[in-house]
Amino acid sequence: MVLFERTVHLGCRVLYPARFVFRHLRREETSRFGAAICVVGIVLLWPPPGVADQPAPVADVHLHYNWDQAEILDPPEAIRRLKDNGVVLAVVSSKPPALALELADAADGWIFPFFMPYLEPERKGDWFYDSRVLPAARDALASGRYQGLGEMHLIVGFAPSLQNRQPIIDELVELAVEYDVPLSMHVEAGNHRYFLPLCKRHPKARIFWAHAGGVLKAREVSALLDACPNVWVDMSARDLMRYGGSHAIVDDEGRLKPEWERIALDYHERIMIGSDPFFVEEQLYWDEPNTGWDHLDTLFAFHRRWLSYLPEEIARKIRVDNATRFFKAQFLN
Repeated sequence: MVLFERTVHLGCRVLYPARFVFRHLRREETSRFGAAICVVGIVLLWPPPGVADQPAPVADVHLHYNWDQAEILDPPEAIRRLKDNGVVLAVVSSKPPALALELADAADGWIFPFFMPYLEPERKGDWFYDSRVLPAARDALASGRYQGLGEMHLIVGFAPSLQNRQPIIDELVELAVEYDVPLSMHVEAGNHRYFLPLCKRHPKARIFWAHAGGVLKAREVSALLDACPNVWVDMSARDLMRYGGSHAIVDDEGRLKPEWERIALDYHERIMIGSDPFFVEEQLYWDEPNTGWDHLDTLFAFHRRWLSYLPEEIARKIRVDNATRFFKAQFLN
């Protein structure tokens, strides 16, 4: 009964943000529509047969612990929520970067802090023109405290063309190769060809591609993976609350759609998952705290659902083993 009640709660939480769609309906219509929304959520999040109360170990390769999250969530509570979801390896980047160290320090070696190249929180859209980024990143890696670089946003319309070498962007990738650390890259464009020149220029870089390209279709993702063997895929934010709203990768039962299931089967050695608990509420303003961590249970339930339909060996690789290899986390072997 407790499991059923928790599933109902999660089903309503994951889909009730859609309430703004029907806020102008009559009250009775809204109630009926809201009930239907919850039922859909229950179907998507109901645990598949054989899933125990204790969640199977999982690696979360896409966490943020930003200033507008840290003010309402202290590190011990964040650690507790991760452990409750079975997280045994986590990658965190923060604005400002030092917050990632605070979260990692609260754990016992299973949280990998990354250096995010936004020296001020608002530099997400122009960090690649900030001359301070390279020396700051070098100092961060030289300190031995940061274990990777990113998340780095390259979004068409803001970022420069990658067709030719871009000093700060390319040198940052080269810095990661020099220190043998991975990079988290959020490269968002209407076509995979935007990213292609960069990953091909740096075949020795270990890159994990945030959100599997975000808005890209499966065929675009597979094309880039074929062209750049050094790129792995991070499936974070492909859930129902973010890109899944208009670019869903799962069907009504929470199973990967055929073209995405083919991606998972064909590239299962290079796919990882993450929660990316960054969530903009309907009425959230810039000066209000971000409550993304409140949705952590729902985000992991989404991933566990689609993984449950894959062969167990492949599901385990995507859930935890691939991240163990990618981040060279020997303590998990």
